[in-house]
Amino acid sequence: MAHKKRELKDSTYRQTESNVRLHIRPDFENKLIMKTKRIDIKKWIQGYVDKLDKKGKPEYSYGSCLKYLSIMKSIFHFAVYELEVLEKSPADRLKVPVKDKTEKKEDVKFFSLGELNQLLSYMKGYKHQRFEGYQIYYMLMYFMSQTGLRISETLALRWSDINGNQLNVERQTSRDNNNKLILTTLKNTSSYRTIGMNEDLLRELKRFKVKQNELILGSVSFQQNTDHIIFQNYLGNYLTPSTVRESINDYCINAGVEYKGTHGFRHTHAVLLLESGASLVFVSKRLGHKTIKTTADTYLSITEKIEEDELKKFASYTQTQF
Repeated sequence: MAHKKRELKDSTYRQTESNVRLHIRPDFENKLIMKTKRIDIKKWIQGYVDKLDKKGKPEYSYGSCLKYLSIMKSIFHFAVYELEVLEKSPADRLKVPVKDKTEKKEDVKFFSLGELNQLLSYMKGYKHQRFEGYQIYYMLMYFMSQTGLRISETLALRWSDINGNQLNVERQTSRDNNNKLILTTLKNTSSYRTIGMNEDLLRELKRFKVKQNELILGSVSFQQNTDHIIFQNYLGNYLTPSTVRESINDYCINAGVEYKGTHGFRHTHAVLLLESGASLVFVSKRLGHKTIKTTADTYLSITEKIEEDELKKFASYTQTQF
């Protein structure tokens, strides 16, 4: 793995190292690379494809299996072309077996407009914060539903990233090898973006900032974050994605709304944009997707439903004209 550290960004290297440690070493650490056969690799990856969770669903997604096999191919490529201990790779041209292509991609989970309003209404009236009026989770959920940012991008935002009605997205939170929260570069070059914010969101952010400043100046128990981040806790620390997920899950239960994950707010924003008539190009750029194909593939079922509804409207309109 040492040779990969020079080629990969820190977060990608840590993820790759983790995948090797958890999913490759347990099966292959006691096996000489020269003795590893193609059938060994096929059986190994098939084991991940076949493994089911307690609900009888695949425990590992197609994408995860693809990632594990890709790392394995990279290891053997290094053995062939750099170490020169093998003449050819036993992993060449191997593919992740797919029993049912529908397993490749799960349905996008998003909040309907009714569910979102129900959840936000509950959060806006929530009165059990440690500091009265500091509605950080209401602001967080509302913000993500209005911007479509990833949770890691959202938690790294600073007040200085806001310029008028524009928001600059240029960093994210991650974890280092010691599980310490750190700031890192974004997922890809397209993730670096500037997006617009509507007046309602700006008004809520301003109100939230006023309350945050009141607490920083007026309470010895409320510390200011040294990076002046937007979503800080009362100790002046960054929120962690795991803490946010657990908290939002609890809030959803209390609000009577199905939990869709923190990514559900990002999907909700995209779906509402598409339903309002926004183009795929606009949505893709706003979400920071690498290509428009990513957006089209992710929200295929949504765009198909929109097209179907539009055709029905067209049919209804033409019937009244003739």
